[in-house]
Parts: sequence; C-alpha cells; structure tokens
Amino acid sequence: METRVQTPGQLFQLTQTLEIPLFQRPYVWTEERQWAPLWEDVVRLVDLRMDQAPSATHFLGAVVMQQSSGPMGFAAEYTLIDGQQRLTTLQLLLNAASSALRDAGQVASANNLRKLTLHDEDLGFTGTERLKVRHTNGDGVPFQAAMLSSAPADEGASPAPHLILAAHRFFYDCVTEWLAEGDSDAIAQRATSLAMTLSRGFEIVVISLNSEEDSQSIFETLNARGTPLTQADLVKNLVFQKLEAEGADIRKAYEANWGLFDEPFWTSEVRLGRFTLPQVSLFLNHWLVAQTGEEVRTPATFARFKHWLEYENPGSVIDVVRALHERAVDYQAWIAAANSREGAIDPIALFFYRSLAAGTRAATPLVLWLFDAVNGIPRAEAEAALHWFESWIVRRAILGLPASDMSRSVAQLIRDLRAVEPDDVAMTLRSLLESFDSPGNYWPSNAELERALHGAPVYRTLPRTRLRMVLEAIEDDARGYTTGRGSWSGSRVPRDTMNIEHILPRQWRQNWPVGTEQEEIDRDEHVHRLGNLTLLTTPLNSSVSNRAWSPLCQP
Repeated sequence: METRVQTPGQLFQLTQTLEIPLFQRPYVWTEERQWAPLWEDVVRLVDLRMDQAPSATHFLGAVVMQQSSGPMGFAAEYTLIDGQQRLTTLQLLLNAASSALRDAGQVASANNLRKLTLHDEDLGFTGTERLKVRHTNGDGVPFQAAMLSSAPADEGASPAPHLILAAHRFFYDCVTEWLAEGDSDAIAQRATSLAMTLSRGFEIVVISLNSEEDSQSIFETLNARGTPLTQADLVKNLVFQKLEAEGADIRKAYEANWGLFDEPFWTSEVRLGRFTLPQVSLFLNHWLVAQTGEEVRTPATFARFKHWLEYENPGSVIDVVRALHERAVDYQAWIAAANSREGAIDPIALFFYRSLAAGTRAATPLVLWLFDAVNGIPRAEAEAALHWFESWIVRRAILGLPASDMSRSVAQLIRDLRAVEPDDVAMTLRSLLESFDSPGNYWPSNAELERALHGAPVYRTLPRTRLRMVLEAIEDDARGYTTGRGSWSGSRVPRDTMNIEHILPRQWRQNWPVGTEQEEIDRDEHVHRLGNLTLLTTPLNSSVSNRAWSPLCQP
C-alpha cells in the first residue's frame, strides 16, 4: 500500500484509467450539499491564488484505488475502491470547466483541463476508452454523455434529469458566469488562473493498493471500523515525524509542549454547527488561519498545515511546537476566564464570553493574531482593535444576521492587517470593518441597531444566552464598566446565571387593563421588547410575576 498527496494534475495526467466497479452505489451528490460548496471553494481558492497566496491549496479528501490484476493495455488500469462520488464530481467539474473555457475562446486553458479527463486520441484511444474515469454501473451512459459531448451536458426533457448531467451543466454555467464577471482584457488571466487552480490547487490523499492486497478489508477499516483519526491526530503524527528527522528530543518536546493537548480540556468535544470535533482540532484550525490569513475548512486542516509546515514555515519544527504551546496556554486561560461566572474579567476573556454567547467561534483566529507577541502589536492597541471587532460581531448577532461569511471575512482581515504598522492596527481594523458592504459581513450602524432594539420582540427572536449577554452588558455599563469610565459599583453583574424577567408581565390583562383594542395591541407589541426586560438573581413564579404593583410602587 502506498499513500501520497496528489493534485488533480498529478493524478489525472498519467496514462491510467480508474474504473468504478459495478457494485459501487450510484452517483448521489447534489447541488445544495456538494456542488455549490465545491464551486465556492474553487472561487475562493482562485481569488486567493491570484491575490496574495499563489501556493494556497484546498484539501478534497481521500480516494482508494487498486491496481487491476488482469492484462493491461497501453493505459494502466485501477479499480476505484473508495471515493467514487468525489472523483466523479471532480471529473465533471474539470470537463465542464474545459468546455466553458473553450466556448469563451480560451483554448489553451481548455485543452490543459481536458487532458485531465480524456486520454489523447493521438495515442490510439477511441470512444469510451478515452475516459480517464470509467463507470461500469448505471451511471456509465450519462457520464459518457457528459464527458464526451462537444456541447454542455444536455439534462434532457425529464423533470428530474440524471444527477451526473445536472452536475456537469451546473459547473459549466458556474464557470461561464464567473468568467463573464471580469472585463474582456481580464478573461485570459482569469481562465489561466482557474485552470491552474483546478489542476494544482486541490489536494487528494491517494491510497494505492497492489493487486494482492485485501481491498475490502481496507475499505471496511476506512469506512466502518475503529475511530477515525482526527485532524489533530494527523498533525501530531506529522509534527513528531519531522521532529525526529530534525534530531529533536521527542520525549522532551512532548512533555514540555505537546502533552498539553492530551489533557481533558483539549480532548473534549465542541460543537461547530451540526458537527462536533475535539477542542484541539478546532484550535489548530484557528491557529493555522492566524498564520496563513486564509480561510481553512476544518476537514482540510491537516492538508493545509502540512503544506504550510513544509513550504511556508520560516523556522524549525520545534519552534512551531513551542509557538503552538504558548498560544494554547493563552487560549485555554481565556476560555477558562470566559466561563467564570463572577468577578473581574479582562477584555480578551470578556470578548470570548460575548462572542460565544453570540454563537460564533470563527472570530478566534483574529484574536490569536492580535495578541501574538511575534506580531509586535502593543497591548493597548490590540485591545482597542478587539473593541471594534466585538462591536461588529455582537451587533450582527443582535440583528440575527447570517454568520456564514464570518470565517472568510476574518481571514481577509488578518491578511489586510499584516501590511499595517503595529501602532495603526486598531484604526485600520475599524476602517476595514466599515468598508464591508455585503449582507454577510457589513457592520450595522447605530441607527439600524436602535431601530431594531426599539421595535423588535427580542425575547422571542434572540436565543436566551445571547439576550442575557446583551442585558448583562447594559447592566455593566450602568455600573461604570464601559471603556474609559471608572466603576462605581466595584463588581460586574454575574455572567450567564441571572434570569430574564419581564417588567410589564406577559399576562398583563387581569391586573393591567387598558381601554381600547388598539391599546391592547400596542401593549402586546411592547411586552417582549428590550426595554421591558430585566435581570433577576432568581426566577419569579407566575403568581408573583403577573401580580399588580401595589399603589406605593406605581409611578
């Protein structure tokens, strides 16, 4: 068995045919779950490689193939044991992009991509023999139609076209529209960048078996039995292999630095959307984003880390391990302080408390970057930058704006701030946030926030943790904890423990009647607004919370 990381150019430029066996399941990938996210990754990577990181890569996953034991022709033949959905989609993308580039007059780029999907006819290949990936199941006919046609795949008249034809058409349309976004002078450059990115910018772990190895056992091991290696496990294995090659003291490096990551805090699972992963894997991803200034999807952490370590890291591996340890110690201390319920809290821990209450973890890379001593940013400057960053995050959370573009925006901020003098980081960050103008990343204004808070039924629209965090911030401000003011109370409000109660009770009609139907409507609209909410140390039972005020208490 041989394992290697290859780009599509390296995998498909060879004169070899990958055959998908009859027993493999049919093609099931769809636009919403796979095609659209893959195209978004393509666009992001092309932009990144054209802009600031020409060697940036993106990890696509793993495939397993086994050399055929039968007689071979001019092309070596392999059976695709695992990864058929991934490689089928990649072939459709490459072929559709080739067709779109050809139709846009970019013949050279089109031909370069077409060579990754079809064997040259000059070598004697004809018909379906030209396919570099060949289906032997029911997907064979539509796949051939998509790959061998001189025109974009025809989805047919059926209301539910075959997924393979639909995928080919989807990628053709995406490439065509993307090329049209630039002016005529830029099309050639964009075409070349797209072809280079598709050929060299994506990475696949290719596991090759010889004809004697038990492919079924390996398939079962990869897909069913045992606990799969996490991204942190893969990074750890790579790091210690390279430490050994450097002649470092492996035991000392583990005990002094890496052993921290085997403690319960780091091995505990954290939720990221619909998924969970170990805290250490998430931290490594965020640390890597801080180093590269690139958005790195969590499943691609190891592949991007490996490339960074081997080609972009200016120092030794032991220096990387020590730097990771230092940042991990800081991060763990910040999270521990953010989880404390009472007492003083420094600006970084308070930021983590509020950003987590706002429902995002994607902000972490910028915090790691701001407070990394290597970057030389004065502490006061970093805290000032953090103030604006927190405002951007919390305002968007209060308004319920989407956080889907958060990771990309944070990576962009890191890239832009790298070019700034350390003493100018705070004001530059503020200007960058003010320049964001898309629904996915703009900074809500005071006027927009005031309108929402004056009229929105936040008790119903905001998660309780988020709403409690906002009320706590209001109380802390009243106690004098706003930046630049001294506290007169001597203590902050307890965090994440107090109960949210209504001042005018939700069941107000019995003890708080009004005269007209319109007044009832107006009062109902006010009940769940921010101004009618407060924090109490203990919850009120319904008999108390809905009771009328005594005459002495009435205004």
